[in-house]
Amino acid sequence: MSTLATLDLLSSELKGPQYWEALRELQRRGPLTWIEGHGGYWAATGYDVVLQMAQDWTTFSSAEGITIPRPGPDVVPYIVPLETDPPRQRVYRKQVNPELTAKALSILEEPIRQVANELIDTFIDRGSCDIAKDFARRFPGTVFFKLIIRCPDEQFQLVEPIARDITFEPPDTEKWRNAINGLREWADATLKARAGDSSDSGGVVNAILHLNDNTAEELETFADHELASGLQILVQGGIGTSASVIGVIVRELCEDRGLQERVRNDPTLIPRLIEECLRLEPPLPIVFRTTRRDVDVAGRQIKKGDKVGIFFAAANRDPTVFERPDELDLERPHYRHLAFGAGVHRCIGSNLARLQIRVAIEQLLARLSSFWMPEGAIIEYSSLQARGPSSIPLEFTRTS
Repeated sequence: MSTLATLDLLSSELKGPQYWEALRELQRRGPLTWIEGHGGYWAATGYDVVLQMAQDWTTFSSAEGITIPRPGPDVVPYIVPLETDPPRQRVYRKQVNPELTAKALSILEEPIRQVANELIDTFIDRGSCDIAKDFARRFPGTVFFKLIIRCPDEQFQLVEPIARDITFEPPDTEKWRNAINGLREWADATLKARAGDSSDSGGVVNAILHLNDNTAEELETFADHELASGLQILVQGGIGTSASVIGVIVRELCEDRGLQERVRNDPTLIPRLIEECLRLEPPLPIVFRTTRRDVDVAGRQIKKGDKVGIFFAAANRDPTVFERPDELDLERPHYRHLAFGAGVHRCIGSNLARLQIRVAIEQLLARLSSFWMPEGAIIEYSSLQARGPSSIPLEFTRTS
């Protein structure tokens, strides 16, 4: 058995370039490696193994949590739909998916563009900003609460900072714990308010409210706290991820000014740029599953009850699938990356993420004629739920 007892890929100290270097070291050990830390788990890094595990929910289950260590369900109830498996998980997806298709979201493109411009207006006259803190971390939550949830302004001013605290504050702090309670209270109140408003139909809130309308008799109905978690996770899952990708893209464009000019002159390249940055640095690089039966994978015997870490980030840099995997290449012939996962638990918000990231980059390129990091600037990285840049000092010239 190949072991790797000293490398802690879950450590908060491992961030930024160091994290990706550590991941490469793990990948060199083979597609499936036993890790001694955190109670022991199998680390899947090869593309084929990662895809197999992600798609086989009957063997590799989410129903006992997708993180380690995880508090017991008596302390933190399991989250719908992330920590449920079919058939209950499918009830949620069938109900909510139609609200988040590319077609359903297309009518929001111009309102999303307006949100981007309003945030850019807050710093464009200064000639400098921290693009992570001033824009990337504020943009996704503003889009979600104002355009997806349609929060009144007073409610938005309250809940958007709470959502940022949950996403970007360390989970062992009082600020984070207060934010979790605040978001739970907001979700409960929002569901109750919409339930009593017969004039407000459609949208993700209404879809979640009616989950039990489509639950088969033989299935357990969704409790109130599960309905609330189904709304909360859309917040928690969407803000840090999109913010991280926007930060990665801006960093790449700063580090390669030729690429910046090329993309600015040909905005049709922006979708390719987004896909390459998603592949290179997926914001959620790993999820965990629990093995439901003894199974042989890649020549290794995985026992029932074993935890498996599915490293989507490593799969995205598998040299047997991606030529020159550590390089950004807009001419890469295919985009088989797994940044949004795979199988029944594939990211439900991927269409919204792609749309808002594209609009954000379009507007930054359109309104800033050139941008760069000042000499000596230091990029800081998060090592929390989303592992993207947390601070990117930026200087720029504005378009006339």
